[in-house]
Amino acid sequence: MKILLIKRGAIGDLLMATPLIRQLKLKCNASIDLLVGSNAAIACRDNPYLDKLIKLPDTDFSIKGVFRFAVQLIKLRKQYDYVFLLDKHWYFNLMAHLVGAKSVGYYRECWQKFTLHHAVLYNDVTRYHCYYYLDLLKQSKLASPDYTDIQIDLPIKDSDQKYINEKIHENNLEDFVVLVNSGGNNAYEKTGIRMLPEDKVIELLELIIQQRKKIILIGGKVDRVNYDYYTSQLLDSSNCYNWAGELSLAQSAYLISKARIFYTTDCGAMHLGVAMGLDERMMAFFGPSDPRHILPPDYIKKTSIWHDQESFDSAYQLKGVIDISKKFFRNIRISNYV
Repeated sequence: MKILLIKRGAIGDLLMATPLIRQLKLKCNASIDLLVGSNAAIACRDNPYLDKLIKLPDTDFSIKGVFRFAVQLIKLRKQYDYVFLLDKHWYFNLMAHLVGAKSVGYYRECWQKFTLHHAVLYNDVTRYHCYYYLDLLKQSKLASPDYTDIQIDLPIKDSDQKYINEKIHENNLEDFVVLVNSGGNNAYEKTGIRMLPEDKVIELLELIIQQRKKIILIGGKVDRVNYDYYTSQLLDSSNCYNWAGELSLAQSAYLISKARIFYTTDCGAMHLGVAMGLDERMMAFFGPSDPRHILPPDYIKKTSIWHDQESFDSAYQLKGVIDISKKFFRNIRISNYV
């Protein structure tokens, strides 16, 4: 049996989909390929349960890239028995028919389920996202999913561990905190809506420094610019290390596993903390998104920090719709978490 998974992007979403990939492989003994946007492909680059990673430019997944996307799908026609749609949009459900396989995906409106052979209703953001991915396996009737088997797969090579250990030693970083302030800045979203406001981040950095802890800032290249600004506002930034844009995903995950505390927002890096089993060593700040949809149930009380329930609108997580005039994170008292 051959199965094609299609996911345009989002590193965190792909990491949460790894239990589905693993269970498809082990329960169905299937050959599994993943068609994915190039920016997020790093989340599954070394996944041992994937047979093939097919990367496309992120722009090919947009409406403007419909022709290029269609050409790629037609090239894959009749090569697969099933196609699993991990994005929750009717556009991908329709396009998947070009593959010529049984389609398994999501619907939000009643009419959308008729675009699929096997359809899962996606309407509850209080439910962990990983469970929704496993619902696809259940609905396909290929096998019964195990909803307790939700460990994220993120292999870390010995060379990555060695690189991080040497970098820690060279900078004399035996006791350190890792901080990420990202979220809402990727190939499909530019609002930065899930990031802590500047004043909150600077306050957090100051309080950590007052405790004489060293801070490693990680993330992507866009985060590096932001971190340079934050540290320029500190009275003393000598204990801050801006490594954003320097580390691979696996290297970042291993670094996070070595941290005393990992501070993060709702972004791809947050799922690295889950993959590394940080548990109460992770503190995750949430604004427009409900942590129950993003974190495993046993992480909610231990790690999530959310004070925006009154202004919460599920449309952001269900449909990607957000009122950017809303202000989030203002009710968080940073000193309570240092």
